[in-house]
Amino acid sequence: MTLLIGLYYLYHKSPKQKKALQRAFVMLEFKAIIMPTRIGGTKWMPHLDRSLSAFFKGYRALVYQLQTSSHYNAKAEGFSKLATDGFLILYLLQLKVI
Repeated sequence: MTLLIGLYYLYHKSPKQKKALQRAFVMLEFKAIIMPTRIGGTKWMPHLDRSLSAFFKGYRALVYQLQTSSHYNAKAEGFSKLATDGFLILYLLQLKVI
């Protein structure tokens, strides 16, 4: 959950990171720009499902942008390591299936 919450706030609070992610989507020729969504709220299961869907649909662009900005942003470096951790990805996939 830390990864999904952190990604939402990273791009929600920083216009510079948000623009960089949008450029990554354009550069990788995605048809749509998929921003990370919030997972909290009163109906947290639909929020979690929507957040996981956005994460997996935009995974390549997210990881690319995080790895690119990790040279000057410690948070991005940490999220990049989390996003590329195989065990964490398997856990998120299990959450998506359930």
